[in-house]
Amino acid sequence: HPNIFCVSSHKSLKATTQSHNTNKHTMNMKAISFVDTKPQVVDTLKPTPKDDEVLVMVHYSALDTALDPVLKKTFVGGMLHKQTNPLFCGWHFSGVVEEVGANVEDFETGMQVFGHLPYSSSTTQGSLSEYITVQSDALAVKPANINMDLAAAATTEPLTALQSLRDLGKLKSGGHVLINGAGGQVGSCAVQIAKALGSEVTAIVSTKDVAKVTKLGATTVIDRKKTPNVMSQLKTGQFDVVFDTPGKLSARKIPKYLKPKGVYVNPSPDDMLDFLLGKLFTLFSSKSVTMVMVESKKADLEQIGQWISNSDLKIDVDSVHDIQDCASAIHRQNDSTNKKGRVVVKVKGGF
Repeated sequence: HPNIFCVSSHKSLKATTQSHNTNKHTMNMKAISFVDTKPQVVDTLKPTPKDDEVLVMVHYSALDTALDPVLKKTFVGGMLHKQTNPLFCGWHFSGVVEEVGANVEDFETGMQVFGHLPYSSSTTQGSLSEYITVQSDALAVKPANINMDLAAAATTEPLTALQSLRDLGKLKSGGHVLINGAGGQVGSCAVQIAKALGSEVTAIVSTKDVAKVTKLGATTVIDRKKTPNVMSQLKTGQFDVVFDTPGKLSARKIPKYLKPKGVYVNPSPDDMLDFLLGKLFTLFSSKSVTMVMVESKKADLEQIGQWISNSDLKIDVDSVHDIQDCASAIHRQNDSTNKKGRVVVKVKGGF
């Protein structure tokens, strides 16, 4: 970002720039930049799509758990977004196609689309911006009967669940999956997607989510708050897939509960040493221990959109905040006790 104009309520700072200052065709846009973890509105260059990219005018974004480690500059945060200055964050998006690259055939100006930016150490954009550029195979057309705010909330979590169960876990109709943390955002999507794939679901949840997860279709629901030894409720060789959404189960102990060729999938291991030992212990067996790094894929987004459109998948939206109230949106995102779904940010027209 060689040409940055930072704007705050107190002062205006114009960064030193080179040749771009003399280019009359250079276009600017508004975006949220994070300074010492605090969101600020800045002016920055509007991106230009490459031949295989789409320029999207962002209407809505949604917050998720990736933001906190990036702002705190942790090791994990460095894997999710490049540490840049200014720092533009946000991954989920819904919006309208503004422009398409020369080689893009599936999209045209005016189409309503949704998806998410890559969780990658090379990502420099953020969807808390007026515009973003997206690879044409990493977004999809939004179904007409889904609102824009819901579409922004329907990307990372259902895609994580789908790719974990179907792609890594090879879960098929008639299978049996154990979902830990089934009351959370990823977990509740996983319950519904497993049912849509024709599988039986055993769920581990906290007391407050028992009724919710039962309603979503879990066959067996284990209340971890009222069950001193959760593992005693499980049988050896019971599951085709164990999907550990909070990453709290032991990768060394879980394989005994897997069927032959069964898979333990963990999005974010809480204990990396235990996880690596789990991988080591299953090295010479048909069972496997693996992580998932979600990818925004056009075909998968279309599948998610179809399920939502047909009411086979329900995504909960907790609240919608204007981009000017980004700080309060982040505060709500971090309120794990009271939050009841995805926290969405309205970007269009909010700056």
